[in-house]
Amino acid sequence: MWDKKEDESGRQQGRAEIKGDKPAPSRRLWDSTSHANTGLSMDKPSPEKSPSTTHSQIAWQVALSQQILSRHQVEPPTFSGDWMSKLKEESVQFLRDQNAIVPAESKESLYKRGMEILIDKIFALMQRYMCEFNKVAGGTELHVSGTISGEVTEVTRFNKLREAEETETYFRARFSTRLYSLVLRGRDEVIDFFLLPTNKTMALSKGERDYKPLATIQIKITAEGMMWRMAAGVPPVDTLEHLSMWLFGRLIQETKKAASLGSKDSN
Repeated sequence: MWDKKEDESGRQQGRAEIKGDKPAPSRRLWDSTSHANTGLSMDKPSPEKSPSTTHSQIAWQVALSQQILSRHQVEPPTFSGDWMSKLKEESVQFLRDQNAIVPAESKESLYKRGMEILIDKIFALMQRYMCEFNKVAGGTELHVSGTISGEVTEVTRFNKLREAEETETYFRARFSTRLYSLVLRGRDEVIDFFLLPTNKTMALSKGERDYKPLATIQIKITAEGMMWRMAAGVPPVDTLEHLSMWLFGRLIQETKKAASLGSKDSN
């Protein structure tokens, strides 16, 4: 169709030259109405491709794509088991060393938290013994009461103007009878247990200075976790339950002694 119109345009141009007229410009005149009816596009058409040419180009492109993909495919890595085992072992040691390096501030908070956990557990165990024991000791001199105060800050030194110059902070708990008290006092990596007359407990550290600790727990925190032991092996226990039983028994024994002495003095 396109070739036929070009031939007709050429013949018209040839006739114009024979007649001596000025050649008409080589362009086509389009009737917008006719094209609207026929649906033809006003864009310049591209030359049509034969089916054989199109199929051969597609096949060539597919083959080229497969070749590119095959060249860039990554094969599964192969490595020696010994090499990987050594790498894993070195990495585990590295991570252990990293965990062992704890900033001073974080280390202090870890010990503080560990100490508080131990006192909480000992207090909970002794509270159970207290509840059971008070079934027979209620209303007597052997009746036991328990309180856990948590962190307590006290002034340990005053200046001439009676202003606080030094303070100490301890994590505290206490079990008391009418005559004697067992004080649990913790700070940093140490928990001390004091057994002293009940009327001296209100002075806190000032009153405790006159008494040697009944027992002391030493705490150590490593990458494996928290460990504790009894200083000097006193008492010779390795569980918190046995320690709590020993402490509760000492409180009752000391109260009995004081009660016996008081009754003798009154007689």
